[in-house]
Amino acid sequence: MRRLPPLSMKLGRDLLRLRAQALSAALLLALGVSLLVATLGTRVSLEQARDDYYLAQRLADLHLPLVRAPQAMAARVAAIPGVEALEARLAVPGLLSLPDVVEPLGARLLSLDDPESTAVNRPWLTAGRWPEGGASAREAVLNDAFAEARGLRPGAWLEVTVRGSRERVQVVGIANSPEFVFISPPGELMPIPERFAVLWLPRAALEAAAGLQGAFNEVVLRLGEGVRAEPVAIELERLLARYGAGRALDRSRIPSARFLDQELDQLGTLASVLPPAFLAVAAFLLNLTLTRLVEAERATLGLLKAFGLRGREVVAGYLGFALVVSGVGVVLGLLSGSWLGRELCALYLEIYRLPSLVYRVPPTIALLAIVVGLGAAVLGSGMALRRVMALRPAEALAPPPPPAFRHGSGPLAHATRGFDPLTRVVLRRLLGYPRRALTTVIGLSAALVLLVLSMQAPMSIDRLLQLSFGEAKRQQRTVTLAEPAGPAALHALARLPGVEQAEPFLALDAVFRHDGREVSEVLFGLLSAPRFERLIDAEGRVRRLREDGLILTAGLARQLAVQPGDSVQVQFTSGPRRDARVTVVDVIEVTIGSSAYLEIGALGRLAGQPERISGAHLRLRGGAADAFDLAVRETPMIVGSSDIEAAFRSTQRTFKEGSGMMTTLFTVFAVLMAAGIAFATATVILGEQRRDLATLLVLGYGRREASYVLLAELALLASIALPIGLVAGHHFANAFLRAMATDLFTFPPVFEPGLHLRAALIALGSVLAAALWVRRDIDRIALVDSLKSRE
Repeated sequence: MRRLPPLSMKLGRDLLRLRAQALSAALLLALGVSLLVATLGTRVSLEQARDDYYLAQRLADLHLPLVRAPQAMAARVAAIPGVEALEARLAVPGLLSLPDVVEPLGARLLSLDDPESTAVNRPWLTAGRWPEGGASAREAVLNDAFAEARGLRPGAWLEVTVRGSRERVQVVGIANSPEFVFISPPGELMPIPERFAVLWLPRAALEAAAGLQGAFNEVVLRLGEGVRAEPVAIELERLLARYGAGRALDRSRIPSARFLDQELDQLGTLASVLPPAFLAVAAFLLNLTLTRLVEAERATLGLLKAFGLRGREVVAGYLGFALVVSGVGVVLGLLSGSWLGRELCALYLEIYRLPSLVYRVPPTIALLAIVVGLGAAVLGSGMALRRVMALRPAEALAPPPPPAFRHGSGPLAHATRGFDPLTRVVLRRLLGYPRRALTTVIGLSAALVLLVLSMQAPMSIDRLLQLSFGEAKRQQRTVTLAEPAGPAALHALARLPGVEQAEPFLALDAVFRHDGREVSEVLFGLLSAPRFERLIDAEGRVRRLREDGLILTAGLARQLAVQPGDSVQVQFTSGPRRDARVTVVDVIEVTIGSSAYLEIGALGRLAGQPERISGAHLRLRGGAADAFDLAVRETPMIVGSSDIEAAFRSTQRTFKEGSGMMTTLFTVFAVLMAAGIAFATATVILGEQRRDLATLLVLGYGRREASYVLLAELALLASIALPIGLVAGHHFANAFLRAMATDLFTFPPVFEPGLHLRAALIALGSVLAAALWVRRDIDRIALVDSLKSRE
């Protein structure tokens, strides 16, 4: 059996002796690797599940709504170069009624031809069967999210209202579609599965119910491989313009796909920001451990070099020490990252309606994690390895020179003169090793930064919800009409049972163009100073709508690259389809949404629809909600009724599901980071001062005074790190939340003194626990061994 080299045996014993510090570094490195593997693996898994679903069920590349076109036009659409397949279908809004459910439930009704031959957006049947055709058929397939939320199964009966006509249909199947991976009601950004349904009905039955025999009002199509969407969209709009065609939306603008794409972007941001922080701190701890080891063993290293061991062999041995520690961290990180990734995938599967989402770590990500983890170890050990190379045998065999101090009458001397001897020992040590003190402060500050982030992120979400619902939306209901109507419609809505006040709004789809950029969004018209649906920025300031120009949200302004004073071309894609050039008078950061705003009267005139409204925001009298909801179900002109309280609960639930687990993890990780750094620092202090502490005990000082030297130094470093970490954490958290923002969501900056106090107490508690754990070793100091001369 081959015997290990002496240096390897020595380093093995050192690893066992320093196992606590080594384990601290390995755990922090494991946290960084774990986050890297979990976020990147989840991103790849989610992306793969999305792509597989889109491909298998043939998600559309282009989507075009219109008013009504004869079925014969479908053949001309199919002849457009680049079109591979299409579905010319019916898409009709409706209302559902369920037994024992008072509130009106919104629905999107889609025509269904032969399901097996559906070429685009093919539904995926999860239970039951497909409906039978025929104009008299009363069978439908229901989307799985609504069925799950309401506990419905095949065989259930629904009452469906379409264009004022009410029909009873039987649910014969449960399905979903790639266009409804993330489904939200019209006018809402978040899903409310219990209040909005999708129904697929035989074409003949829906034609009869909607009065659209032999026609279609929506085109979804797939393009050939490598075909650009823009020229096909232009030709499609031109061909169907006389049939009321709106704006063709490519896949990136379809709401469901848009949300999922932005979720993937956020996972990428998460992977690029947080893992490097843990890896950097792990490298710092490894550097601390190795530097202490080199300093403590300099005489042994000098002796080995004197006997002919070359410098690079010694460096290779210590590098192996670092790689063993990092290897343990990488293995733990890969295992814990896989567990965390599976938990994240299970969470995303509850939010996004995918057939399956299996967490997998591609070899490239595993290799990246290994390289990054080992690379952090190499970088962290660099300073210690340079000391090993620079160490000369003659110098190493002599005791290290003590840090240089000098007497003087400067400010520092005056400042420390009034302290007791033990406190001066602590201060002299900090001044003698400024680099080590600085790195400890940086490490503790980094832990505090992460702790502040873990607390500030959910607080920002709460602030977002407060601004968006508590302050911006002061109505109880928002009702949407089947099509824009005149002033009489507002009076009719105001006379509905239970309505106390009503405010109109006008919402028109439009295309905004500026400097070669083009974005399709909704242009909202509100009263200049509305009482209910108010325009509030991320700072909580109420903005008045203007008649002389547009107010754009910051997300839309970024997409168009505009600023106040610029003018944009606005093309309305419904009604008279006018074009107009309008000045941008303001750009505001809002928490939810990406839209443009104009005073309602000015918008009506601009669009050629004066005094028209799309619906109204309503305030109800107390206890009148049920009477109002029953009346809405009997009002044919209403196709949607949004309950603001239900929307708030749904949005809150969606955010909390996504942030709750991550917040807990970040808090745990931050506590471990602070405790690990404090433990490693305290261990290093104890190791370096063991002789001095033993001297104090011999001179008559008690264990308490000896402990004071250890704990006071750590407390002083923590007190320096505290304000730095809190301030840096506040700014880092806001910067991180800005990086996580999308075109649809902006997380507002928050500052809460209580949050910082809690973070400080948690960090100090972690440091104190680690320090007290190390302090026990003072009781076990062997005085004779500790006082032996190193010469």
